[in-house]
Amino acid sequence: MRHFSLLRLILSLALTATFFVGCSRDSNVRKQKYQESGQRYFDKGKYREASIQFSNAIQVDAHYADAHYQLAQAYLKLQDWPRAYQELVRTVELQPENYKAHIDLANLLTAGRDLKQAQEHTDLLLEKNPNDPQTHVAIANLLAAHADFPAAIKEIQKAIALAPDRADSYTTLALLQMRINQPDAAETNFKKAVELNPKAMNAQLALGSYYQSRDRFADAEQQFRRAIDADPKSADPRAALARLYMAQGKKAETEDLKIPPAIACLAISISLPAIWIRPSLNMVPSTKIILETCR
Repeated sequence: MRHFSLLRLILSLALTATFFVGCSRDSNVRKQKYQESGQRYFDKGKYREASIQFSNAIQVDAHYADAHYQLAQAYLKLQDWPRAYQELVRTVELQPENYKAHIDLANLLTAGRDLKQAQEHTDLLLEKNPNDPQTHVAIANLLAAHADFPAAIKEIQKAIALAPDRADSYTTLALLQMRINQPDAAETNFKKAVELNPKAMNAQLALGSYYQSRDRFADAEQQFRRAIDADPKSADPRAALARLYMAQGKKAETEDLKIPPAIACLAISISLPAIWIRPSLNMVPSTKIILETCR
């Protein structure tokens, strides 16, 4: 009898273990499917749909760090900064060595003027991840927020040395050079960024804005039209061209673009790196001109 009871207990435990293993496997499959679906939406530029799928993956497994990070990326694309910050914080809690998340946090905190906390992340990155060009870009952003532009330029140059084919670094270098009144050097680097990645909208718009800031309106118009050709579906270059026409008082040309003035002004927030967005931050002259035009 005891032998029979013992055997029944062993079988019961085995069945229970099999049930939990099956549930665990099922949960892993479900969260992975949500994650893969979210990534497909993300790759297509459907960031709202992507955020829903990444959130579904997290509902299956709240400790799924990859889903938290990708959800943060979707929120960054949607410019939902508070939610992006929350998800990035959760990511580094679960994956302390996710240096991409630390970089994103440093840049978000810098843009939000929480410079002390931003430096905690850049200090960690410099110690643990010094050979990543993005580490030096984040440090440059922080130094620029402190108005230490020469030091910021040195950091960007380190980023370029590590990854000479990365277009965004040249755009950032050019913006910094504008801050120390080196417009010729800035133009060279704006053009270099466009040359390296003709489809990089930030580089295209930054070059056009540079021309506008120098009153080279014909060059600016041509550059914004190139940006439209590079991405015909994007509203950003059309909004930039509308701003150019608004600055020149060309009402008919502005109306032809069918871009409402409020949208044209709002688009400045996505045409340049985060550190240059807020009016309270030090911005390149072209950005100041555009913002004044929009007021």
